[in-house]
Amino acid sequence: MRKFTVIILTTGMGERLRYLDGLLSSLSRQTVKPSELIVASEVSNDGLRRLLGKYFCSCESHRVIATGYWNKCKTANKAIRESTGEIIFLLEDDLELKDDFIEEMLKTFSLDSRIGCVYSKCIWVYPEGLRSKGGIKGFVARLISRLSIHESVLPRHVKKINEYLYEVSVFTMSVACRKDVLLKIGLYDESVNEPISGEDYDLALRIRRSGYKIVQNVRAVSYHHTRQVSKKLSHLSMNPEYLRGLNESEVYFIVKNRNMLGSCSTLLHVAYRILESIAWASRTRRPSTLIYGVAGTIEGLAKGLMFKWQTN
Repeated sequence: MRKFTVIILTTGMGERLRYLDGLLSSLSRQTVKPSELIVASEVSNDGLRRLLGKYFCSCESHRVIATGYWNKCKTANKAIRESTGEIIFLLEDDLELKDDFIEEMLKTFSLDSRIGCVYSKCIWVYPEGLRSKGGIKGFVARLISRLSIHESVLPRHVKKINEYLYEVSVFTMSVACRKDVLLKIGLYDESVNEPISGEDYDLALRIRRSGYKIVQNVRAVSYHHTRQVSKKLSHLSMNPEYLRGLNESEVYFIVKNRNMLGSCSTLLHVAYRILESIAWASRTRRPSTLIYGVAGTIEGLAKGLMFKWQTN
C-alpha cells in the first residue's frame, strides 16, 4: 500500500476546534489508519496539540504545522511540500468521515494510472439557502442558480464509470490527490488573499488540463457540518466587505479557466454573482454589501482576463 498523508486545514481557533475534534475522532476509527497526519494552521497552540494527541500519538509523523498567517492556498501548499506521502488527502476541518473512507479512496487509485485525484461523496448535514425552500422565493433562487457554472456546466462534465464511480471535473476539500500531480501543476494558486473561495475548482481544472482524471467514489462518504449560509450571513452582517474578497477570488478562478468552462458560461456566472450580491444585500439589509459584491466580481473578472492574457 502506498504511503499517504492526511492534511487538515484549519484556523485552529474558536468553534473550529469543536469541528476538528469530530474529524480527528473519525480518522482514528478508519479501517486504514493515516501514515502521516498534518494539521496545518495559522497557529500551533496547546489546544491544537492536545486535540491531536487525544486521538493520535505525538510524534514526527503526526504533527501541527503553524504558518503564522491564515491563507488557505499558502497554508495548504506549505503542508503539501512538507508531507512525505505519495497520496495526499486534503480535508476541511468540519468534516466527519465514514469508517472506510480512506480505504475506499485509496482503492480507487489502483484502477487507472491516469487518475490524479479521487473525490468522495460529500453530504451536507445542514442544507440551507433559498434554493432548498419552497414558494416563489425558492423558485426564483433555483432559476437564477442555473446561470452559475455549478449548475450550467459542471453537471455536463460528469461521466458514469460504474454504479459507484464517476469521472468529474472538480472537487472540494474532501479529496485525495497524487503528490507528484499536485507538484507538477504548481499546487494552489497563491496570488489570492483571504477570504478565498473557488481555490479547489481551480486546482481541479488545472489537474484535468494536465491530462489526469478526477474520479468520484460515492462509497467513500464524508459529512460536512458547517452551516455555510448562516456562516456567510453572519460574516456579511458584521463586515459587508467580506463579500468583495469572496467574489473576487471565486470569479478570478472561474475566469482564468474559461477555456475549459466556456466563455459564455463564464460570463453568465459573473452575472450570477452580481445577482446573488443583490440577494445578500437584501438579507443583510446593508446596501454596501451589494457595492462590495459587485466590486469584487468586477475585480475578479479583470484579474482572470489578465491572467489569460499573460499566459497565452
